[in-house]
Amino acid sequence: MKVIIIGAGLAGLTAAWKLRQLGHDPVVLEARNRVGGRTWSETLANGQVTERGGEYVFPTEFAIRRLSAQLEVPILTHNVRYARRTVNGSHLSLSELNAVGARLRTTLNRMLADGMDRISVDEVFRVTIGVEFPSHPAYRRIATSLAGDPEFISAEAALLHESSADGGYVEDGGRFLMGNQSLAIELARLLGTAIRLESPIAAVDQSRSGVQVTLRDGSHVDGEAAILAVPLPILRGLDLGFVLPAPQRAALEHRSMGTAAKLGVPLLAVDGDVALQNADHAWWSWRSLSVDGENRVPALSCFAGGSRTLAALETASGPQRWVAELKRMRPDLVIDGDVLFTDWTHDEWTMGSYSAPSLDWRPEDTSAFDSAAGLVAIAGEHTGLQQSLNGAVVSGFRAAKAISALA
Repeated sequence: MKVIIIGAGLAGLTAAWKLRQLGHDPVVLEARNRVGGRTWSETLANGQVTERGGEYVFPTEFAIRRLSAQLEVPILTHNVRYARRTVNGSHLSLSELNAVGARLRTTLNRMLADGMDRISVDEVFRVTIGVEFPSHPAYRRIATSLAGDPEFISAEAALLHESSADGGYVEDGGRFLMGNQSLAIELARLLGTAIRLESPIAAVDQSRSGVQVTLRDGSHVDGEAAILAVPLPILRGLDLGFVLPAPQRAALEHRSMGTAAKLGVPLLAVDGDVALQNADHAWWSWRSLSVDGENRVPALSCFAGGSRTLAALETASGPQRWVAELKRMRPDLVIDGDVLFTDWTHDEWTMGSYSAPSLDWRPEDTSAFDSAAGLVAIAGEHTGLQQSLNGAVVSGFRAAKAISALA
């Protein structure tokens, strides 16, 4: 069966690779001049690889780890205190982190049992910790990672359905040896001529006999089925000649697109803190372990999440204010060359960083995309609970399964 996959990010490439394994004929249409989507690795002037997009692969993210093992794309540790960042000179112990997580979930479960609805992340932290919750290290971490306003993000989705919610948090995060984009690049190599770059689409329609995709240049590609693996704002902007099933429409309506920016900073010197969270705004910086397992790489990575933080850092005008704030937070920093700045807000093909569950999110949203909408399946991190590299891979496998079921 000829299947047209829209988007050559990790979701689309995973779906195409799985369909090829199942004997189908995938054709991947990608708007950019590269594969990987929001996984995008580049090299700083000092030779250090840095990530402009997706960064962490966690221990319980089995789908992407299984895929990387199958493709022989190695993973190594960041060896960074991802969830236990230094705030105001100290960081939580693992037992403290697990304890506060258990308290938050207990509070939330009690609120749900009492019949409360549309409970925000902020509300659960406020009830659990008190009015001083914005300064709590656990809140500062999640407020940064959500890349949106926690006041409008579902606590049920964010606090009860993370992969680390049960059994305690495992403090380690991985990265791909040659950069996180290397997994997408290897998938693309295996798919070969099935991938067509610089092929943005405008519309998708389907009939009982097949699917027709219209590109922006007016040309058409016909197939027997299709997978839409594009970011949420791009999906919303497509001209679909058919109506999505009600559960899928509701699930998409229950998500908002967050925004984030990143800095890759080549350095000559810096303090020894490997995971430092800004105490006032939702951004942090870290320094990953080198491949030698002893030293740290000669670069800092920085992530800022949410429109309020990006406004405070004036990222719309470039990285200057952020670099100044970084130097203030890390006075020992000596930068070695130009920083690499990425603001996903203004990326034409994402229009944001990754999605978040709104207050209207419902548990049934998690199964809305298990089946195709006619001959079209939908993939991407916005179709599941993990807004991560692993979430993209999981969605790609799920979409491939839905399309294969049609055959």
